[in-house]
Amino acid sequence: MKHRFYIVSALFLAVALLYGCDEAETEGVSKITYYAEITLTGEQWNSIPQGGTWAEPGVKATEEGEEIEVQTGGDVVNPNVPGVYTIEYTAINRDGFPATEYRYVGVISPDVVDDDLTGVYQRQGGVFGFATIAKVPGKMNLYTSNNVGGVAPDDVGPGTMVRFYHYAPGLLGFPYQLVQGSPFYGVDATVEEDGSAFTWTVINGGYGNAPRLFTKQ
Repeated sequence: MKHRFYIVSALFLAVALLYGCDEAETEGVSKITYYAEITLTGEQWNSIPQGGTWAEPGVKATEEGEEIEVQTGGDVVNPNVPGVYTIEYTAINRDGFPATEYRYVGVISPDVVDDDLTGVYQRQGGVFGFATIAKVPGKMNLYTSNNVGGVAPDDVGPGTMVRFYHYAPGLLGFPYQLVQGSPFYGVDATVEEDGSAFTWTVINGGYGNAPRLFTKQ
């Protein structure tokens, strides 16, 4: 019995020592990091006519209330070339973690300024869901779709709403954007010149890579 007691005691002591070492090695390792808060001056979504002017409105980043450096990247806006330009602002906190915010500028061709894509469109495939296309007030040729993928009515909500531009004949610009924290953007985004249909491929983890055709109802 004494031998068993000694063995159990030795094992208990070994476990206690290991636990104490682990606790000492990890003590003070966990910490809180504060991501930078980026604030845009001016509007996030912007439209200008082709040949117009664009001036950077500015941006500020803070970490725990103190201003820190902001790096500007992404697209360089060319007011003479129709398209959708995405400007990226990145600030890195003291622990090396980045935060990024975006600004969008649609340069709109005069050939489409008077076009109107508003209406209800039905997807030709999948569950044949409906998308309502509406203009964003005060923004030239900037639109919202409440159903980016043409999903079933019960699945339509804030997580399926995106913004896009009609910037040139037959062309849509569906830039990278965060929708409730999930990234969305579109490629091969085109529209019939009479507005009767549009097509895009939605790039998002839950949408696959098949083109989605919508026709006006």
